[in-house]
Amino acid sequence: MLDSAIAANETVFAVPETTTMLERVVVAPCSGRFAPLSPEDFSTEGEWVEPGQVLAEIAKGGKREPVRSPFRGWVMGMLALPGQPVHQGEALFWVSGR
Repeated sequence: MLDSAIAANETVFAVPETTTMLERVVVAPCSGRFAPLSPEDFSTEGEWVEPGQVLAEIAKGGKREPVRSPFRGWVMGMLALPGQPVHQGEALFWVSGR
């Protein structure tokens, strides 16, 4: 009897749940101070971006490292403030691929 109950549960839960996430975050490529581009170059919220497009820069010791989007989609928001210290891997932009 126990074996049939286990077999019934295995059948019920045999199909894994799948979820498609269309939201992504663009992260800091290095540590430093967050420096968004000028509004003429990139206006943040609502703008369509392509993979490789520069969204901002990280300033550290006189050098500037570009923050590039690895995703295609709409920028839903900027998650860091201008001049804010950020660490490598920290989320800077929210991009929706819808």
